[in-house]
Amino acid sequence: MRAIGVILATILLLIALIGGQFYRISGLEYLIATYILYLAYELMEFHKIISSFRPFVVALTIYLALKAISANVPYFALYLAPIEPVLLPFLFSLALVKFELPFRYQPVVTTVGLILSAFFGYQLITLLPIKGSEEVGIIFAILMALLAVTIILPAIHSKFEFLRKVRSFLVTSTLIVSAYYVFVRPILTPGLKNFVDWLIVAGIFFKASSILRRSMVVDESEVVKVHEFKETLRKDEIIESAEKAKRLFVDKGIKSPLIAVIAHVLLSSGWKLDEVAKVISFIVSHEDDKVPKLSFGWERRLIERRNKKRRLEVIKNLEKYLKREGVEFGS
Repeated sequence: MRAIGVILATILLLIALIGGQFYRISGLEYLIATYILYLAYELMEFHKIISSFRPFVVALTIYLALKAISANVPYFALYLAPIEPVLLPFLFSLALVKFELPFRYQPVVTTVGLILSAFFGYQLITLLPIKGSEEVGIIFAILMALLAVTIILPAIHSKFEFLRKVRSFLVTSTLIVSAYYVFVRPILTPGLKNFVDWLIVAGIFFKASSILRRSMVVDESEVVKVHEFKETLRKDEIIESAEKAKRLFVDKGIKSPLIAVIAHVLLSSGWKLDEVAKVISFIVSHEDDKVPKLSFGWERRLIERRNKKRRLEVIKNLEKYLKREGVEFGS
């Protein structure tokens, strides 16, 4: 696919250069620069650290492509001219949001990118010759600032971790409420305004309550699958199955094979059901941190690393407990 993209880009550039010999086409230098940047973008994929800078290449490419279009479409140039001073800084600030390096200060980098995006995005939108640009600019800035808060506070202290989990809800609610109050509410009758106001308040309240209830429920859906694994487990496979079950749990968070192995081994050794249940609770009670619907790549990797570390700690505690009870379950 990468080779096809390079070929198509080359063909389009050649067509533009050849067409420039017969028709008046301005801004060919922008097209050439865009093509070079596209090639650089593809080459950067081969080095992990260098590939982190690809968002800035995309930002510059978009800027040059818009310049090429404005050079040939006067009507488009009228819209581009007033925003051009802040367009490139805005694009670079968005690139900074996507910029990722494997180091501990990534939340700070993303937060700075979001704050800059809010600042330059507000200026860019308010410069557009469209109705309501001031209000749209404010809404955009608020959303970027809200995202920044949900990024930096959880990184500062774990007590703010809930902000990461409710980020999608906060952003969606803010967007809906802002759009309603700016564009819809002013045109409603007084009676309808009150009705819709309370409808929105009630909707947000019930949605928040639903999120809170879900966060308090322990997912034990995998436990019902235990019998499926238990029936297929033979005595000569116990050690191998135990190691495989532990790897599945630590690497992927899959509980059912590990629960099945533990139950089979302990029940076969004469343990009582309540004693087995106590051991199984080590696994059942563990819950991974959920990856937010609205999240960055580095956040997803951070949460998965943290979950894997916590699962490994569960296995260690389980093995220590079983060892005290005279059962070797370690490697």
